[in-house]
Amino acid sequence: MSEPGRDGPRTCRIPGCPVCGASGTTLYDDLADHLFGAPGLWRMVRCSGSACGLLWLDPAPLPADLKLAYESYYTHAQAAVRPLAVRTILRWVKEGHYATRFGYVVRGVAVKRLLAFALLARPHFAEWLDNLIMRLPPCPGGRVLDVGCGEGRTLEQLRDLGWQVEGVDFDSRAVRNAETRGIPARLGTLADQHYPDSSFDAVVHRHVLEHVPDPVGLLAECRRVLKPDGRLVLLTPNAKSLGHARFGADWRGLEPPRHLQVFTPDALRRAAETAGLRVGTLNTTAAGAAFIHAQSRLLSGDAGASPDDGAARRFEHEELQRLARDPWAGEELWLTATRD
Repeated sequence: MSEPGRDGPRTCRIPGCPVCGASGTTLYDDLADHLFGAPGLWRMVRCSGSACGLLWLDPAPLPADLKLAYESYYTHAQAAVRPLAVRTILRWVKEGHYATRFGYVVRGVAVKRLLAFALLARPHFAEWLDNLIMRLPPCPGGRVLDVGCGEGRTLEQLRDLGWQVEGVDFDSRAVRNAETRGIPARLGTLADQHYPDSSFDAVVHRHVLEHVPDPVGLLAECRRVLKPDGRLVLLTPNAKSLGHARFGADWRGLEPPRHLQVFTPDALRRAAETAGLRVGTLNTTAAGAAFIHAQSRLLSGDAGASPDDGAARRFEHEELQRLARDPWAGEELWLTATRD
C-alpha cells in the first residue's frame, strides 16, 4: 500500500477486527478518496470471522490525524436557503407526516395531513422524512443527543417537534455550522464530554459508527448516557448491500479514509451486544439506493450520473424487489437498541 502524502494523516496498523478481534484478508487495495480529496491510498480487509464479516482499513489514519481527512467535507458548507414559501410548505408536509406516522401534536393538523398525503406518492419521500428525525416517536420535553451531529439538520427537525436537543462532533467547522442553526453543539468525542450517567432519553447517530476508531467503545458510551428506558437509533452503510455487490471498489459506501470500517448486519449486531445494548430492530433500507447508484457510477468514471436518471431509478426499483427475498440487500443498516 502506498503511503499518504506529506499533508495526509499518519497511519497505524489494525491487525485484528475492531468488533470480534479475528484476522482479515485483503478485499481492496490502493483505494483513493475521489470524493473529498484526502491524500493517500488505502487497503480494506474483510474479517474472517463467520459471524462477523466487518470490513476495515488496515493501515488506518491515526486518531489524532483523522481531522485531515475532513478538510473539504460536506458538513463544512453552509446549506442553501430555500425561498420562504418552499420552506413553509415543506415544514407543513413534515408536520402532517409526523403527526400521522408517529403521533406528534401539531397545529392545523388536518390541513397538513392532507398536504403531506398529496406529496407522499413520490417514492421513498415518506421514508426520507422518517429518517430525517431518526424515526423517533414523541417524547414531550425529552432530551436527545446527536453524536456526530454535523451541521445539525436532524436536531433542527427534532427541536421543532418539541425535543430538547444537543449535539457533539469532533469537527470544529461542523460544530460552528450547527450553532448557526441555533443548535447547542459541543466539540470533541462523546467520551470527551463526560456526560452524567442516564442523561438522555434518546441518542442518535447517522453515518457515524463507520467513522470512529473504536465503534464498540462508542456504543458502550451511548449506552451509559442513555436513561434506563432510553433508545439508541443509528444508521450506517451496509457491506452486504446490492450496491456493494454491483460496484465493488467503486461503491460509494466505502469512502476511504473516513470510513474506518463498514458493517455487515452480523457485525453491527455483535458490536451492539458487546457494548451491552439490547437490539430491538435491525434491518436495511433502499431509501438511498438511487443516490448510491449515481455516486458509485461517478466514482467509476460516469461523469453524467444523477440520482434522477433512469439507471439510478431502475437500480432503486431492483433493490426494492431484492429486499422482498433478501432483507439484507439495502444500502444502509438501521439499528434501534435499548440498555440491556
